[in-house]
This record gives sequence, structure tokens and C-alpha cells, in this order.
Amino acid sequence: MTHLKNLIDVHSHAIFDFQVHPAGAKWQGAASALPDWSMDGALELMNKFEISTSIISCPNAANDTLGQAGRDTARRVNEAVAELTVKHPMRFGGMATLPGRDIDGCLKEMEYALDVLKLDGVCTSTNVNDVYMGEDVYDPWFEEMNRRGVTLFIHPTVHSSFPSNSLGLFPSVFEFMFDTTRMLANMVISGKKKRFSKMNMITTHAGGTMPFLVERFQTLETFYGAGKGRETISAAEVKEVLASFYYDLTSGTSDAQLLALLELIPTSQILMGVDIPFLPHYTIGEAIKAVGNYRGFTDVDRDLIAHGNAARLYPELAKRLGL
Repeated sequence: MTHLKNLIDVHSHAIFDFQVHPAGAKWQGAASALPDWSMDGALELMNKFEISTSIISCPNAANDTLGQAGRDTARRVNEAVAELTVKHPMRFGGMATLPGRDIDGCLKEMEYALDVLKLDGVCTSTNVNDVYMGEDVYDPWFEEMNRRGVTLFIHPTVHSSFPSNSLGLFPSVFEFMFDTTRMLANMVISGKKKRFSKMNMITTHAGGTMPFLVERFQTLETFYGAGKGRETISAAEVKEVLASFYYDLTSGTSDAQLLALLELIPTSQILMGVDIPFLPHYTIGEAIKAVGNYRGFTDVDRDLIAHGNAARLYPELAKRLGL
């Protein structure tokens, strides 16, 4: 196996003891139990699989709580994530959690998290209360992230129609992939990805189903239109805008997935993710092995995917790591 050097995992999470999830929260789907997580346990897994650094995010932690309670939840999560980065600055980076239903709260908490706590970027969900990224309500927040040149990590959640159409399956089996696809489509056809081009946006799980559907999206959006009174965009622009996202490889390292992804983007847009603690531990080593052994990657590509691309997106973390 080709070794992935200085591996930075951009997609892992923390579950803190103080986090309380509302009963029946839509993301729970077919099961409500959360996996065990601890800082020491995460470090143990990172050591086992030779992961140099994990960038911790809790994207949906404050999105199901309204008002001041949502702001308080985001603040507590952000201070806990920042504590991880202070205790282990070479092992952990951190993404700011925001109260997604409260745009003023988002702006205030983002300022605190980035300027005071010195977190490395921002995370959010594909939709918040069924409103997808790309809708106008988020414009003030996106304008500020664009001004700052923030890296935004966008993690899937589920629409309120779930689990009625789930076949009884847990949402991460398929629905997360579909929600990522819907978010990408909305960011493209709304024009918001192109408009807010100074920020870096990471989509997870190798883009959900989008890499397989790009040609269909190009053809049928052009033919039927973009909906909602939006102007139709050209097939060339659909692909160009999709290719401006960064894509992490969480649950996306099969030959078929990598081949489809590389039809859309260059290796300069690909990041590594392992999704501690939400995927079975054995998948971590298998994913790293798959990327290391993929015949379509050169050694330069592997270095970009392992750490080079993440270093560009998280410059302060890169300074800490000497990259």
C-alpha cells in the first residue's frame, strides 16, 4: 500500500456530554442512539490509522434549537471544540458551529468563534429546517463568510419528509447522499456558489450522487429550466460551478466513485475524511488503503489529497503543522 503522508482528516465529529438532542429530531431517522466519542478515543483511532490531524465539526448541533438557546448551544460547542485545539494543536483543528435558524446569531457567533476562539472555519448542514443552502435567507451570512474568505464545511442532514420515504433505513445509508445532491444543485442553480466565490465550500461524501448525475443535470436543467423563476444556466456553467466545490472522500473511495469524481474535478479539489465516530472503525483503514492504492493517483495527487489541499483551506492549521 502507498502510504498517505501527514494525513489531515477534514471530516470527523465530536459528541460532547452536554449535548442534548431534541426528542424526535429529524436526523435521528430510524435510530436515536449516538455512538460513543471521547477525545482520547479519537486520538487512539488517529494513532492507529496514522492520521496526523482531524478537523472537528458539529454541523447540526445548534440547528434544532431556537432563539437564545440555539446561540447558547453553539457557544458551548465552539468553546469545547476550541479546547480540543488548545490541548492538542497539532492533532485537532476546529470548525465553528452556528445557530442556523438565527442569521443574526450566526453572524455574532461566527465573529466570536473565528476572531476570539481562532477556530479554523465554519460548518453547517445541507438544509436547516428544510431550507437549503443557496436560499436568499442566508445571504447576509454568506456575504460575511465571502468577505472573510472562510472555508465552509457543508454536512448532510435530512428533510422533514424523512423517514416516510426511507424504506426503514437509517438516513446515512442513502438519504445523506441525496440531501448533499440537492444542496449542490440548489447552490448551482441559485447562483450563490458563483456569487460567493471568495469562500471555499466543502461538500462531503464525494458529492453524494452528483458526480454520477452531472450530465443528466446539465441536460435536463437546460431543457426544463432551473425552476422557481430562476434563469436557466448553461450546461457548461453547471459543470464549472460544481467543479468549484471541494469534495471530501468520506464513504467515497471505491473505484467507481473516484472515477466519477475525477470526471468532474481535478485532484486539487479532493480532501480526505473518515467520519469518526459515525462510521465503523474498520472503514478508516480501508478508505486510506483505497486512496493509497488507486491507480489513477500519482504520488503528487496523494500528497494533495492527504494534506496539501487541506493546508490551503486551513492556513492557520497549516502553520501549526509546518506545512
